[in-house]
Amino acid sequence: MKILLSLMLFFLSIGSVFAASEPGTYAFYLDSVDNFCKPTDSTLWADWKTNSLIKIEQVKYANITNKNSDQDYKNYLKSLRKDESQVDLLGIGIGPKFLEKASYVYKETMGSVYACAVMNAKIRITDNLISNIPTTQSNLKNKLQNQLSNLRRKIETDGCREVGNTTELSIKKALLDNTTYQYCNYRQYLYYLDMSSKQNMAEYMTGGTAPKNTDSASQEMARSGNKISAEIAHTKEVYPQAMVAFTEFEKTYASHIILEFILQDYIELRSSLRSLLNPIWQVIYKASNKQKQ
Repeated sequence: MKILLSLMLFFLSIGSVFAASEPGTYAFYLDSVDNFCKPTDSTLWADWKTNSLIKIEQVKYANITNKNSDQDYKNYLKSLRKDESQVDLLGIGIGPKFLEKASYVYKETMGSVYACAVMNAKIRITDNLISNIPTTQSNLKNKLQNQLSNLRRKIETDGCREVGNTTELSIKKALLDNTTYQYCNYRQYLYYLDMSSKQNMAEYMTGGTAPKNTDSASQEMARSGNKISAEIAHTKEVYPQAMVAFTEFEKTYASHIILEFILQDYIELRSSLRSLLNPIWQVIYKASNKQKQ
């Protein structure tokens, strides 16, 4: 798994060279997504759209010349059931906020994808536990069936799609396909921002409050470039870590459910014993006092 993720990250990092448009332009970003990120028979994540874990497709990241990009982000976040008001808060301050807004949209999207994958995994694991519990254990089975019904209702209300094939490998592949596309899309956009901030300075700087002098402009451009580079490195680092964390969750969730039910059964048994033993202890206590008298 780690080798596969490393290979994908390498190819995604060089994917921009395949686009035909001029580097640093918005058309170059769109071409890069079309040529390298969208599903084809030659890509490992070809089925991501067929097995999309969220009901809404990824929005195109903002063109630095598009004054309506904030509203596009808000509409997308609202459809994703996320807080769209954050977009306005990210617009406060000196300099363009393309990176901050795109980063927020990307993180919220990835969060939704992983949340939907987790719910799909819970459904698979819970369903598997139900099928392996003998019918005599009806109390535990009923609890699990109620839990499964609640999960299926939640997966619908949270804007997720339930994976048809609920095997462990299928859910993991769907997650890998979805996150790889989302990462590829965002990575190409970061490249576009990086090139734009260096090649189209005047156009790039119009996206925020203009600096007062050339020194301020130089400082802001250097700051923007450093922030973009840091975001590229951070995103690349977090991407495989999240997949490892999801794999660990899948391994331990069944044990977590069983332990929860064992604890609940213990609490119920303790309560039953207390209600049964209290009258007996009262009789013993009274008899003991009577004998002393």
